[in-house]
Amino acid sequence: MYILPRVNIFGGEFWRFGDFISVSRVNFPNLVYMKDFAQNINYTLLFSNSEFSKNPHIVSFVGNQVTIRRADGSLVHISISPYPAILHEYVSSSKWEDAVRLCRFVKEQTMWACLAAMAVGNRDMTTAEIAYAAIGEIDKVQYINSIKELPSKESKMAHILMLSGNIQEAEMILLQAGLVYQAIQININLYNWERALELAVKYKTHVDTVLAYRQKFLETFGKQETNKRYLQYAEGLQIDWEKVRAKIEMEITKERERSSSSQSSKNIGLRH
Repeated sequence: MYILPRVNIFGGEFWRFGDFISVSRVNFPNLVYMKDFAQNINYTLLFSNSEFSKNPHIVSFVGNQVTIRRADGSLVHISISPYPAILHEYVSSSKWEDAVRLCRFVKEQTMWACLAAMAVGNRDMTTAEIAYAAIGEIDKVQYINSIKELPSKESKMAHILMLSGNIQEAEMILLQAGLVYQAIQININLYNWERALELAVKYKTHVDTVLAYRQKFLETFGKQETNKRYLQYAEGLQIDWEKVRAKIEMEITKERERSSSSQSSKNIGLRH
């Protein structure tokens, strides 16, 4: 049995453990939501039966002991699992191997979900990959593997931030590093079309790339363009995917070469 603070994000239910967000409630149907009126905190209780009925709330929460008042006024006294606190202690001490061993011992998806979120927050992608794999989040495992293949440290950092939901910070890192195309592309990938076009126009680059992806997106769903800004910039422009792909490849090559050059300079500096 676990009790974790709960937050709402984009209309979905998520658990907050420490400072990090873990996974959606869809993986865990046996939940009761409660309110700690004294501290004005919402909690999510993961349980194995329906002993609490509807609309319970927390009367007291001391150590591992919780007292809950049910809707009929009766009190229920329960002991919660000590494992989340132990996990948090391991993570706070950067004992990632111990954290993984604990999750393997407990064998609870909730624990793995918390570990995945905290690992991403601490930028430990090895642990995050193990944890996401344990809860069947294959798309996130694939995303982490794709991050490892990115040519520059700025791109890697930006995509790690994206994985934890820090989109604006990710974009800022790319722009500060001069990786304008990459900043545009993450907005395209997120279907943030207004921002993608805004960046392309501001930096006077890859406007045709944004328009090409926008057109492809609309065609996929059988839609017509209605956005005035897109109509304005698309007027008289013929999309040439060969040119778009060539420009993208050139950007990737430039980033890779710049990263290699930077690494070589560091190595030379170390020799001196």
